[in-house]
Amino acid sequence: MKKIIVSVAIMAASVGGYSGAVMAHAPTVVPDLEIFMSGASAMDNSITSMFQNLCQPGTLDTYLNSGANPGNAYRAFFCTLSANEVPGFSSEQRVLFIKRSAGGSAQGVSPLIEEAQLDALNIFNNNCTETAAGSHTWHCTINPGTGDLVQKHPNIGISDVDPLLFRGVNTPAGFNPVTPAGAQQLDVRAVAALLFGVPVTNGLYNALQAAQIDLGALPESCNIGDYSEACMPSLSKHQVASLISGQIRTWDEFRIDNGTPEGIPFTNYPGITPPTDNKVYFCKRTAGSGTAAQQYAKFLNNPCSDGALEPLGVDNEFEGPRVIENAGSGDMDLCLDDFAKGENRSGRNEGGVVAWAIGQQGLERNSNLAFDYKFVKIDGVAPTLKNAASGKYVDWVEPTYQWRTSGAGAPSGDALRIIEKMVVDAGEPSSVASILNANTNHPFGKSGYLAVASNGHPYSHVLNEDAPVIAYSHAGTGTLNNCNVPVITANSNTLKPLVVFGTGGGSGGGGNPSDRPTISPDLSQVTIPCLNFEGTNFRIIMHQLQDILHWRVVEATDALSCN
Repeated sequence: MKKIIVSVAIMAASVGGYSGAVMAHAPTVVPDLEIFMSGASAMDNSITSMFQNLCQPGTLDTYLNSGANPGNAYRAFFCTLSANEVPGFSSEQRVLFIKRSAGGSAQGVSPLIEEAQLDALNIFNNNCTETAAGSHTWHCTINPGTGDLVQKHPNIGISDVDPLLFRGVNTPAGFNPVTPAGAQQLDVRAVAALLFGVPVTNGLYNALQAAQIDLGALPESCNIGDYSEACMPSLSKHQVASLISGQIRTWDEFRIDNGTPEGIPFTNYPGITPPTDNKVYFCKRTAGSGTAAQQYAKFLNNPCSDGALEPLGVDNEFEGPRVIENAGSGDMDLCLDDFAKGENRSGRNEGGVVAWAIGQQGLERNSNLAFDYKFVKIDGVAPTLKNAASGKYVDWVEPTYQWRTSGAGAPSGDALRIIEKMVVDAGEPSSVASILNANTNHPFGKSGYLAVASNGHPYSHVLNEDAPVIAYSHAGTGTLNNCNVPVITANSNTLKPLVVFGTGGGSGGGGNPSDRPTISPDLSQVTIPCLNFEGTNFRIIMHQLQDILHWRVVEATDALSCN
């Protein structure tokens, strides 16, 4: 806690002017200081934004590994920093900040504990080419055995989840499961909350949407492809768990009730264009990914409880489901995009099939729809900051930064001062809004990151998206554990959020009481106002009432009028 207070004071002191005119840094410039960060790819965009904000204006050169999705595995930032940007900095210096995303979050935990070296991008091997003269953006080859990559001890790690989740199915290849004793070797800082979601290929999104519009679960006014909060289709938590644990082989195993014993196969539902390959495709991350770890914890309770279902691991090429593993969030972008379009930029779709795929991704990704996938609601709730802050959206976790306090790679001096400044910026509410959430405006609403009240930030029952703070935390016991159910921790704040879940008004809205269906005291009659009846399949309403009230539906007809 003392360190957090000191860091906040540092941040307040860092607002100041800049030094005189300076030049950006090409690969011919020798750095005065190098910092190597490894870990979470889901936070690549926020790390990029933070370091861009930290550099003196006009001094930054950005380096990305080349390929179909540049920067998906390695990137580096080379610029000038001084005491104006980092309080306590000893002198103006050229700083090279190298970020490794390959392998995901566990690479920001396990190598630090075991004092292991990792491949880092080497921009000084005549392997980097500027994308355009004066762009200050460089693409660098990463050919094995050529010197494009060099072994280094990470100075800092970043993870989507706390270190102890990297055990069991989340243990990365070549490392041991993280133990409490191992985690105690690190200085671990929880910084903010990050929303995750279930991305699906556009074909699957449109199919879910078409069926749910027709069944009255979505407004009749929605058009196929609409990506507003009101029109987003939904999967239930149980459906997601069934898919990612390999229980569903093909999409036509899902049936839609049409009043017949067989129902309608999902792929045959009217208005739906089926994929060329009917098998379920799961674009998943490799073991050690924090993005995967949070999904397994939230949907499968793995590794949080003994006997929990394990995620799908075996690829069944002939009968399904298919498993397509991806090393980073950038690879996940390409995987979903390829199966949506029938392309093979990822190298994982050699047959060029068009398939319905689901995946794992953080909400800082694809807000500009550069790739052909969209997020869906979970249990009818969209992945927005407001829904998370109000306690309705549950798929979010609290990432951590960590580093050794001694031993190989342990930062000190100016390197530690830069790291401390980044930790502060990553958790301070206004910085979360302006830096981390700079590119998280999705068509359905604002998403991405929230500062957490457990770090001492004040909050209200009304979310301020310009300084977002979530009252809930997975650190209700006093120690962060993303296996825990998040709670509003006991404190003196009297503005704790409470959402009244009602029938009307959309997901979680209160609605107008006069618009709600009413049931007679003897449970023999239900009155459905016209507002809820129009454009809705009455047969579906009756069957839903049958499930809820255990009625036997004697007659259900669509030939009714609304007066």
